[in-house]
Amino acid sequence: MTEKKKLFLNGTHLLKKEELEIVEVDLGEGVFVHVRQMTGHERENFERMLYTIGTDKKGEVTTEKHLEDFRAKLVVCTVCDENGKFLLRSKDYVQLSRNMSAFRLEKIVNVAQRLNAITETDKDAIIKN
Repeated sequence: MTEKKKLFLNGTHLLKKEELEIVEVDLGEGVFVHVRQMTGHERENFERMLYTIGTDKKGEVTTEKHLEDFRAKLVVCTVCDENGKFLLRSKDYVQLSRNMSAFRLEKIVNVAQRLNAITETDKDAIIKN
């Protein structure tokens, strides 16, 4: 058996902008949206939407979870046009959560989780922490 040659990336390769995967999601009744992978920075911004960091009276760092509308928060961070440009702003999650059916939200979330390596274990860890 021949061993596959390993390719190790250098700094230039690591810093090069990656082509992010964009997937078309069928929401039923002839309605579609595009969902894309997040960059590492965008993933950090999404996760920051789930917490508020502050300090208490003693100056100790505190965190407060904001897990309500988790799905809508993920959707606003991943729904895009065919070129990968986001269609929504982070603050739009409230209106999205109130106006879009749970069925459609879940269809988008399932694809967004797969594209961005957000497993059920990851979700559980976010909720528990």
